[in-house]
Amino acid sequence: MMNKNLFASMSDVSVIAGKLGKISIGRPEVRWPVLFASPQDEVRTVASRMIEFDLDEIPVIDRKRVVGVVSLKSIVRGSIHPGSKVKNITVKAPELHPWSNVFDLAEAIVNTGYRQLPVVEDGKLVGIADRTLLVRLIGSIREINAIPVSDVMTPSVTTLKEGDYLDRAFEIMRSTGIRAIPVVNDGGRMVALLRISDLVSIVVRGNSSETMGELVGRANPVEIRVGSIAHRNFQSVKSGETMGKVLSLMSSDEVTSLPVLENGVPAGIITKFDVAQLVLSLLVRESVYVQINGISDAELLDVMHTEVEKSVKRIENISRPISFYIHVHSYNSEFGRIKYSLSGKLQTVDRLFVAKSFDWDLIKTTQDLLSKLERMVKEMKAMKVSSRRRKRSERHMPSDQY
Repeated sequence: MMNKNLFASMSDVSVIAGKLGKISIGRPEVRWPVLFASPQDEVRTVASRMIEFDLDEIPVIDRKRVVGVVSLKSIVRGSIHPGSKVKNITVKAPELHPWSNVFDLAEAIVNTGYRQLPVVEDGKLVGIADRTLLVRLIGSIREINAIPVSDVMTPSVTTLKEGDYLDRAFEIMRSTGIRAIPVVNDGGRMVALLRISDLVSIVVRGNSSETMGELVGRANPVEIRVGSIAHRNFQSVKSGETMGKVLSLMSSDEVTSLPVLENGVPAGIITKFDVAQLVLSLLVRESVYVQINGISDAELLDVMHTEVEKSVKRIENISRPISFYIHVHSYNSEFGRIKYSLSGKLQTVDRLFVAKSFDWDLIKTTQDLLSKLERMVKEMKAMKVSSRRRKRSERHMPSDQY
């Protein structure tokens, strides 16, 4: 379904941005026991607590001051021995304060990929801001509630079958960064949802003599099938519904991803991360907002930005770009080489475009991804021109022709 010029009226966007900019995150009330880690805690202990309370990140506190966060993603993707110390996987988190607004929260979520972020005042923890908080804060904005789900969802969703083994699920999540995968039956209809926390629970129960990275790889019990651990009770939305339904369901901590179904078949998926990207797209800027995550090499990052800038200039001749997101996932193949998986989202004044690309060369993969997005924009323009011509032809067709 095509976006009905969601961003075409910049005066409307300015109004929405004005409303969002006035909403502060405050000192969020914690809805679970305040969990935090000490730098000296063991990874296995912290991971078990995070799984128990379904938390993806928790603050690391040393001498009453927040020194960073520890995430399940770092445990799953890294070669971390379960008995090692939390300080070895602690990373610095973006600073959020009680006076930070929803744009600050959305940007922190998009830039880091985190689900829970500490809110700090004078170096001390005063709350936890998460994706659920963002959803609740924007839930009263009428214009956002009216946006069609199909304009925000990620289409062409990756799926698993009930009979697939867990090693396939691990590989998909490691290579793409996806954290929730719809599980379908032989007829293609969705029957369950597999979450990253389900896989991490298998990791933690593994052999403690191995590293976490080994446990997430081939050393896992591959005899376990996806259908045996995936959740049969899951929430979903239909492709014709609006973001009002999505925000209502996502106001619950338990709902992090919503499959979008057409006659029971997955047509896409929408996550709280997608909601954060939507909010950030509504921040009015003079230039296109470009965000590239997952790559730390400054030289490669500069080249990627240059390629995006060239692509933006070409796209501007067709449809004005609003925001450009690229997420890089790299993983070692069975041949020992690094393979890159890129997912990109381009928001223009007309619609949202989503594409993926895989290759061994990062720049070549970037160029391929951008080419796909540019081709989608051109196809959209061709469809609009064809539609206008058809309507003109119908208007000039003699009424007594038949």
